[in-house]
Amino acid sequence: MSTPSNAARLWLPLCSLSVSYWSWGITDGNLVVWLCLATFLVTPLLSVGWYLIGIVSNRYEPKYLIEKAEHAYLKRLAWKEQQTH
Repeated sequence: MSTPSNAARLWLPLCSLSVSYWSWGITDGNLVVWLCLATFLVTPLLSVGWYLIGIVSNRYEPKYLIEKAEHAYLKRLAWKEQQTH
């Protein structure tokens, strides 16, 4: 079970807002061109950012944001272990 880190969760709005703000001035307020340009630019930026965040986060031990999720995951692992024996 893998969930996005807090950094990855923050990268989406940060990247989207900054690219949208920048591209609005470039397109002189043309809504259709602005949406196309923002989408065109934010897509690779998100992918590269998430890839780099993934590389950095592999160095750290994962931790659960919700204790209940950790218990459910450990219980599921124990159940799978029991099924294989």
